[in-house]
Amino acid sequence: MKIGARTFKTSFAVFCALAIASLFGMDDSLSLAGISVVASMQPSVKRSFSTFKNRLVANTIGGIVAVIMTLGFGSSFIVVSLSTAILISLLHQLKLNNVIGLSAMTLIIIMLSTDGDVLSNAVYRVLATFAGVVVAFIINQLVLPPNYEEKLFHTTNQVTDDLTRFIRVNLRKNSQHSLMRTDLKSIEQSIKEMKRLLSFLKDSEWQPFVRKRDHSFKRTLVVYRQFIRTTEAAYFLVRTLHESENVYNHFPEDLRILLRERLETLMSAHEQIILKWNGRVLPKDVNFIAYKSDLRKKFMHSFFNEASLESYLENDYGQSNAVIHLMSSVLEYEEQLQHLNKLISSFKTNHPENHSDIRSLH
Repeated sequence: MKIGARTFKTSFAVFCALAIASLFGMDDSLSLAGISVVASMQPSVKRSFSTFKNRLVANTIGGIVAVIMTLGFGSSFIVVSLSTAILISLLHQLKLNNVIGLSAMTLIIIMLSTDGDVLSNAVYRVLATFAGVVVAFIINQLVLPPNYEEKLFHTTNQVTDDLTRFIRVNLRKNSQHSLMRTDLKSIEQSIKEMKRLLSFLKDSEWQPFVRKRDHSFKRTLVVYRQFIRTTEAAYFLVRTLHESENVYNHFPEDLRILLRERLETLMSAHEQIILKWNGRVLPKDVNFIAYKSDLRKKFMHSFFNEASLESYLENDYGQSNAVIHLMSSVLEYEEQLQHLNKLISSFKTNHPENHSDIRSLH
């Protein structure tokens, strides 16, 4: 069983919140302190701080509503349910929908408590939730902060390896149709994960008590955004090869060789661009992506000639369109790679002092 950093931080924060609540004599409110920690842990400091502010406001409102309704109308089941509806409506109007759960729980516990007067109950229980939220925020920022850049880089590297392997399998007509469909769905999920990690990395720019990040960090975000676009272009190429399998299998031998050679060049470039970003290849060393004009012209003419064959145009344009789609996907992949290469070369040239937190390729 593996315990991740976030799991450890959550458990440690629960312990701290319970200890603090107990230290200040809030023994009857320990459960709320612990629950508020679990509910407030977020994957980034920015989101944790946003949750921190929202929960403080929401729990204060929940405590006030609980006191007013209990003093005015008692704490019968009907009054509790009506109070919950009022609280939810208020928080909805204040656009605090994401923190309704804990504040409603606080309200219900306050109103159904039988020990002591309702005002002291409300104060202690709201303070207990405050303690949990504050502890969660502090622990999230100071203990084992996540390295989202390293996670994003490794995910990008792994997805690129998978995509280049799938391209080669399709080019050599070795793929199994049903398995490739499953693999493509897996790649889709990985690309979503890359976008999620990029959003967390972007959030990490916001550090309330730390020196502001330098300009190179914004350019780092631009590079990773282009990494994702390039990965999406490679994914679209694999999908197009998969969907156009029958058309590709009927290409003349010279066109298949031309396509394989070009894609091998692009995939090698993709792999070396990743090494360049990781500092294992010099900034100016990936220079072979662009076609020479005569080779590019041959590539374009070969595809257009294939798409114009009479055998494709006799009944419908489906096969002819498939040839054009295949060529377009190759050119899109090439274009995104060229842009990625330029961005990384520029970054490495203008920010030679920038040292990545990425320790290895695996």
